[in-house]
Amino acid sequence: MDNLAYKFGLRAVSNRYRTNQNDTVRVCFYGRVSTQHEAQINALDNQLQWYESILKEHPNWEKVKVYVDKGISGTQAKKRHGFMQMIEDASKGMFDLVCTREVSRFARNTLDSLDYTRRLKNMGVEVFFYNDNIWSCESDGELRLTIMSAMSQEESKHISDRVLAGHKTSREKGVLFGNGNILGYRLVKGETSVENTYEIIEEEAETVRMIYDLYLSGLGIKAIASKMIELNRKKANGGYNWETSAVFRVLNNKTYAGYIGYNKSFTASFLDHRRIPISDRSQYEYVKGNFTPIISEDIWNRVQALKAKKSICTEKRIQGKPMAKDKWVKTLVCECGSTYKKYTWRVNKNGEESNGYQCRNQVVNRKRSFHVKNGLDGAGLCDVPSICEWKLDFMAKAIFHRLWKNQKDSLTELMGIIEENYTVDKKEHSERYEVEKLQRELDRLQTRKNNLVDMRLDNLIDEVQYQKKYNLITVRIEEVEISLQKLQCDGKEEIEPVDVGAEIQKIQEYLDKACDLEEKQISSELVEAIVERVTPTEEGVFKWYLKEEDSDMEMQFQEEQYVFMDRFTLGFEEAKTYRKSFGNFIRAKQWKDLDVEVYIK
Repeated sequence: MDNLAYKFGLRAVSNRYRTNQNDTVRVCFYGRVSTQHEAQINALDNQLQWYESILKEHPNWEKVKVYVDKGISGTQAKKRHGFMQMIEDASKGMFDLVCTREVSRFARNTLDSLDYTRRLKNMGVEVFFYNDNIWSCESDGELRLTIMSAMSQEESKHISDRVLAGHKTSREKGVLFGNGNILGYRLVKGETSVENTYEIIEEEAETVRMIYDLYLSGLGIKAIASKMIELNRKKANGGYNWETSAVFRVLNNKTYAGYIGYNKSFTASFLDHRRIPISDRSQYEYVKGNFTPIISEDIWNRVQALKAKKSICTEKRIQGKPMAKDKWVKTLVCECGSTYKKYTWRVNKNGEESNGYQCRNQVVNRKRSFHVKNGLDGAGLCDVPSICEWKLDFMAKAIFHRLWKNQKDSLTELMGIIEENYTVDKKEHSERYEVEKLQRELDRLQTRKNNLVDMRLDNLIDEVQYQKKYNLITVRIEEVEISLQKLQCDGKEEIEPVDVGAEIQKIQEYLDKACDLEEKQISSELVEAIVERVTPTEEGVFKWYLKEEDSDMEMQFQEEQYVFMDRFTLGFEEAKTYRKSFGNFIRAKQWKDLDVEVYIK
């Protein structure tokens, strides 16, 4: 039967009854073995030879292709490349019939068996399970297939249970699992897995002992990683770029004390074979191994006790400081693209702490110069210097003073003139003031809407962001237009006039706050209201990006949208005066001028 019949809704007829030699049936064969063991591979060869004998029984069968999967479990079809290729070829109409030895060769998962036989059936392709004598297009084919698949799946579960039981026995005997890729050891395989053992690689073992000794001497994990790079010590994979995680793994591996660790992961389901790591180390099982340890059990215990002590101290420190996120941590973004980490810069003789900020990329991976110095690739890293908090406050206040000093004087004078000559009547002032205010807001909203459309057309924001922001702006435009129409059409209601004197006072207070150099630290509210981002560079330039006026919506930062506004340098004398006003001092030989660039939208 031509498989095109299925596309036109014709009744499916089993290939079982197609015995006319002139009625050719295009056949493919599928075979699978679950391991790569020699006996299993031989079994696959036997399967393929057996299929050739089946062809002789059916003269009208024409072999199109043979699909095989070696060393693959049958519980997941998607992991069997030969099987999936067969399904793809079936969709192209390459054959009419799939012949396989039994249901368990086709799939050990009931859902997969039914799903794929149905898919093939819809493509006009039948499946013939020879040993089970099941033809999928026969009336009882699916029922019999369901029963046999369930039995095959249950058998797979029993196999999985037997494997788990075997693992338990192996643990009791101290069998080594894994590929032996562990720093300091070489896996030596015996005639049986029970006879597998580890042999010490002395050069690598010396690295392991060094890591444990350095940790007990008081060095932290990051410092140890740096030391390993400086000493040109190899990792297990032969590389020299030590990450903190690599040091941590060495300090956590009890194999070095002569033990074999089990139960570090588990299989969630025998159907998908996915291994899930167990994070709770207390659930690990350790068995004394038959190999020579690299470190003593006493050193292992001392290191674990020290780690536990440090962990408790860290937890207490975190729990004891429920601080809000720092204003500069929110604002600082390194030239390399990383955020910043706050730390204690120094503590003076009075016990007062000064804070500093360091690029997180450097905190985790160290500086680029360190990598280059030790012959490693420094790509993606940076050498941007750390910055202390008072210098950021100093720059911020200098920027605010430069930008608003003249404007403040002019605006205050202008407001005084307005206040002295304020004679408009209550109704006229109220209506005109409200109309102009709404019109200005409407113009701003329309401009934002147009800019948003341009950003979407230029693919600067994705569709989700665009729709969210577009809807917000559109709703607000409608609200403003309604309010504007109501004012213009019905202006009879009197509204209390604006207190110009009070407004002037508010402006003056805000400007005084912005330009105030008397406070030691600038307020978080002011920084968040005005500063979008601060980017320190390796050249020592600090790029300040100021927020757009009335910027009340979160927009993705786009550097190209900003234009240069101002550039200035803060020298030693200015810094000295600034620090002296707070009772502090700086040394000239320790000072480096601060180059500041200001950008605005």
